[in-house]
Amino acid sequence: MEGPMGTERPPGVKIESLEPEALAARLRESAGRVSPNRVMDDLELRHLVRVIHECSLLLKDVYTDRRIARIMEPERLVDRLVQRFVERQPDIRGQERYLVRRLPDDVRRLADKALFDLGLLGRREVKGYDLADLGARAYLAAGEMLELLADDRRLRNFFRDNRLAMLPIEEEVVFLRQCADKFNLYAEVLKGSASSESLSHSPRKPHDPPATELAMAVGQDIQTADDHDAAQYREAARGGDEGEAVLTRDQLLSSYERILLFSSLDLSMLDSALQSTVIDQPRAIKVLCDEFSLFAAGTRDLRRPPAYFLVGPTGVGKNHLVESLGRALAGLWKIEIPTLTIEGPNYTYPSDINELKGATRGFIRSDEDGILTAFHERSSRAPLSIILIDEVEKAHPQLIAFFLSILDRGTTTDNRGNVLNFSNCMIFFTSNLGYSDAQQEAATVGFVDGEQRETVEAQDIRRELRRALKPEFVNRVRLIHLERLKHESAERILGLEFDKIARRYKEVHELRLTLDADARAELIRRGFSHTFGARRLGATLESVCNVEIAKKIRNEDRASNDDRAKLIDWLREVRDGQRPYDAQEVRRRVLDLARVQPGYRGLSIGFDGEDFTYVPVDPD
Repeated sequence: MEGPMGTERPPGVKIESLEPEALAARLRESAGRVSPNRVMDDLELRHLVRVIHECSLLLKDVYTDRRIARIMEPERLVDRLVQRFVERQPDIRGQERYLVRRLPDDVRRLADKALFDLGLLGRREVKGYDLADLGARAYLAAGEMLELLADDRRLRNFFRDNRLAMLPIEEEVVFLRQCADKFNLYAEVLKGSASSESLSHSPRKPHDPPATELAMAVGQDIQTADDHDAAQYREAARGGDEGEAVLTRDQLLSSYERILLFSSLDLSMLDSALQSTVIDQPRAIKVLCDEFSLFAAGTRDLRRPPAYFLVGPTGVGKNHLVESLGRALAGLWKIEIPTLTIEGPNYTYPSDINELKGATRGFIRSDEDGILTAFHERSSRAPLSIILIDEVEKAHPQLIAFFLSILDRGTTTDNRGNVLNFSNCMIFFTSNLGYSDAQQEAATVGFVDGEQRETVEAQDIRRELRRALKPEFVNRVRLIHLERLKHESAERILGLEFDKIARRYKEVHELRLTLDADARAELIRRGFSHTFGARRLGATLESVCNVEIAKKIRNEDRASNDDRAKLIDWLREVRDGQRPYDAQEVRRRVLDLARVQPGYRGLSIGFDGEDFTYVPVDPD
């Protein structure tokens, strides 16, 4: 039994009619078996359906010696094309122009036939050439020719009506390269879709519906025409999916990737992870995680960036919450999350806003990009980014006014007229509104218990927020209150921060650090207060448990400096390219020589009532 163009069909493969929808379903099922971890998209399915239908009807032999030779030597094919057509642009007209337009299609048709023969007919060679190699090369050549010809202004008009799923020319070139890269996979999908009753020489025509059914359908169309028009007007007034309509291709892809990334999260586990690093702020963390469920559901407006206003006393972890969230998401998703921090106190004058979008033409540094323009270059390529505006209450009101357009439309314009889109950003504002130093000092004066004091504070905070923030800003952000830290909170924070320092000393110097109860109590006394929270605790801990220990072990180090000088020379040679770079070897060598040899394996940190003490333990 023979197939198209006299090719022998493998025994057991019978070609029977199939509608495109049914054939696409069989191909999708086959793709799921062949590559269960890969998504076969609709464009790929339409391509394979077209290959089956067109090649099963093909009567012309596409495997000519001349065409195969050119495809196997693509530089000859492209060079000939350049010499014959592109360099003779003024002379191209009529029939020649038509032939130029047909060239990419002719080469692609050979690639389609090779895919058909390999996948469905089991044919592996043609005229001594491997079909898999020939087909992949043909797809690549078709893409190169299409890209080359489309660069010509006049020829480009011929390619606006594409043969391949009506794609833009650039996207068709990308897809042809994908066909070359996935040639063997597509062949396996075709093979998996074949059975004793799988394919046909021509698609089956659907049965004509009875006349009565047609009459009923026409009547229903007449009755509902007015309702349909009215629904169109209502949908247009509501806006429909306008968010998707105004986003570019890359922005839409980032939005869809963000939906999938958030839907992959276990929000309860994320909640627990954040609570382990951001101490005693369960309500704020829960609000954020609840917000993320909107991302996962895909129901949030894709145009507008979500904005959050974090308000609370100083030193309770507002910035730490944002930083921890960014690290957690980046680690879980294995991607970079670009982050920009804008310090509110640096924008106390209206003219300072020019630093964000760039100075206006005619002013100093007007030729330089603004901060947001530089950040946009990184953030626009990521599915998610973060902008943190810290201590916004200390900035000029013009800063909030500037961000209103971003919160409302997701975009702003820089000093060169470029539209910057931040729809993929999460924007955080932090503030101590209602928690000024004077208010905090006054809150601790008087004979009121803790519950009464919290009630008074809450009233003062609400009053301060209403006074300081404009309604148009409040309506565009989600207010998140962070709680005041307690003494127990400081103990947990101290434990977390000390563990970080202790791990570094253990890893680098193999030195074990311990902190006794007296030292813990004194560190908390110096670094924590009801008024300022734990803001000073980190600096106090860094000074007592990092700086002082580093000074002590360096003074008692018994290692030689000669080897370190040699290693510095070696590092410089690696950096200059004179030696190969191996990250693990560099790390090992540096840590081996940076490791001090103080003569003991541990230090116990204590407090004697006046000063901190450092007692060596486990001497060598």
